[in-house]
Amino acid sequence: MIRRFGHWLVALLACAAMIGLHAYTGEFGHVDARRATIGQTARLYASTVVVNGWSIGQVLYSDDAFVGRTGVIYLAVNVTVATDGSERSTSWKVGGESNGRTFAVDDSLFVPEPGFQRRQDVVFELSPDDLAGFTVTFLDQAPIYAYDPQVNVDLGITAQDAAQAFDRSRYDTVRTTSGTVEVIR
Repeated sequence: MIRRFGHWLVALLACAAMIGLHAYTGEFGHVDARRATIGQTARLYASTVVVNGWSIGQVLYSDDAFVGRTGVIYLAVNVTVATDGSERSTSWKVGGESNGRTFAVDDSLFVPEPGFQRRQDVVFELSPDDLAGFTVTFLDQAPIYAYDPQVNVDLGITAQDAAQAFDRSRYDTVRTTSGTVEVIR
């Protein structure tokens, strides 16, 4: 009997292995990208994210602790993450993009437990030339779903806005917070 159905059994096991590998590694994922602007709520599975604003400077403090000084600029993006669903996601990725380059955040984003929200900052270190057109990307990479929701938030910074912000705030101190958890009201 095994000899008769052996090739079907091998094919079935190979398919199961590929499905399992995809679920484990997250490779071949499909991204459902949506755009948002500052102040607009966007959903990623059981959580929402809102970009509240941004600030720049060359000196960085995080929760009143000196982090560093840079020859370029720190861009601090203030966000509110709320988990209004039944499960907290543990697989969020945050990054930035400008002028065809990608940027990693200095600190990771904290996603709160269900029923709570957290206002916090994510920080990027970048050249002043990359401030105009900067977009923050939030991605929730769940391992077993057919697609991963992604939100691209355009900070709305034009070249003129970037030049004015750099002239006005280039030597400023950026004070960021890791935030406090609050009950969703």
